[in-house]
Amino acid sequence: MARDVVAVTLKDKVIKNLSSQGLTLAFHLALSNPASAPRELVRYRYRVTINQKQFLNMTVALDEPLTVPPGGETLVALSVKISYDLLTAAVGPIEEKAICDLVGDLYFLTERKKEQRVPIAFSGEFPVFKDPEIELLPLKVNDLTVGGADVVFRPRFRNPNGYELIVDKISFALFFGDREVLSGQIPEDKNLPRAGGKTFSLPFLLDFFEAGEKMREDFQKDEIPCRFAGEIEIMSAWGRLFIRFDKAQGLRFDKVS
Repeated sequence: MARDVVAVTLKDKVIKNLSSQGLTLAFHLALSNPASAPRELVRYRYRVTINQKQFLNMTVALDEPLTVPPGGETLVALSVKISYDLLTAAVGPIEEKAICDLVGDLYFLTERKKEQRVPIAFSGEFPVFKDPEIELLPLKVNDLTVGGADVVFRPRFRNPNGYELIVDKISFALFFGDREVLSGQIPEDKNLPRAGGKTFSLPFLLDFFEAGEKMREDFQKDEIPCRFAGEIEIMSAWGRLFIRFDKAQGLRFDKVS
């Protein structure tokens, strides 16, 4: 490579916007211009393969050239947006993680408007993330009187991923019918083992005089309309993940005789 050609080095790889729909894999590059005059990045092209199968092939012309002055470093990012649906269609099923290879060229203009091509080739690994699954176990009824009920709500969170989820916070609101009966945060250890789950017990007292006659009547049936909604906050190597959940179903009773 000529001495006056811009040198490109990989500074780091960053995974952003990770969710159960996909993610963005960003390659952060440092551009070093050894020439005495500025260079202008005017376009680039790259081909992306994932697990050695083609996923993306694109050419981008910059609306405004990026000036790379002599000396120092100019930082740029090449981002690959990965949708799991498109990934599965192009590559096939992927369980836990995959390898992304990016190969292409950056095109610079010299002060004399001569084009210089700089080849690039980088590789990065990324995870396939799946949202935790929620199962609502039958409502445990310890005591039921004319005035109210002593109950235990038991949600079960299952982690379908092949790695542990470090859960910092689970905020929730629980509704029976159209009335909110409990809200707050799940207080105990919330980490979810890989390919495993955890059941939480949330005891509370329900006052029928406050909740209304319909609530009392619903407790005489086989099940009650239930909605469990909230947010899971997960700490990960790729930043904090915020997973919304909203599950509605008829909740059966587990009455203590």
